[in-house]
Amino acid sequence: MDYSRLKYIKNVDNINHPEKWAYKYQEDSDEQDENKLLIGHEFQLNFSRRARGVENHVRDLPKGSVIILSQSPRGQSRFLTHVVELVTMCYEDQPQWTPDQWGVFRSARVLWVTPHFDNPNRIPVDIDFMRANWGYQGSLAKSLDSKNLKSAWQNDINNLIRDLEKKRIFGLPN
Repeated sequence: MDYSRLKYIKNVDNINHPEKWAYKYQEDSDEQDENKLLIGHEFQLNFSRRARGVENHVRDLPKGSVIILSQSPRGQSRFLTHVVELVTMCYEDQPQWTPDQWGVFRSARVLWVTPHFDNPNRIPVDIDFMRANWGYQGSLAKSLDSKNLKSAWQNDINNLIRDLEKKRIFGLPN
C-alpha cells in the first residue's frame, strides 16, 4: 500500500442500527448485506448533512486521497476497519447528491478491509494505533496533518506511516 497518500481518518457509524457495523466484510457469508464491502469494491462514502460545512468539506477532498475508516458498534471500542481511496473528482459525484441526511457522498474504492468482523479482538483498535483522540463525532474526514493528530507522532505524519508499515497494520506490504 502506498502510505504516502494516507491523508485522512473518518468516523463511520450505522445510524439506523447503532449496535451493528456501518460497513463490513463477510466474503464467505451467504447473508445478503447492503453494507458488505470487499477489497476493490467501489461504493458511496457518505457524509452527514448535519455537519456544518459538509458540502465544502467534501468538495475539498482530493481525488486519490486515502482515508482510514474508524467505527464502533454501540458498546464496543472504536476500530480501524477499512482503508479507502477516493476515486472520482467531486464534480462527478455532486450531481447525484440528494437532500436527505446522507445524500452527500464521494465515490471510494476499498483498498483494505479487516476480515475479522466476527472477532473484533483481532481488529486494530483505533486509540492503540492512532494514539490520539481525534474527535470521533461527526462524519467529516479529519486530516492526519491536524495539530491534535500530529502531536501523537512527534508532529510528523511520517512517524505514523513508518509505524503502520512496520507493524503491517493494514495487512499489506508497503
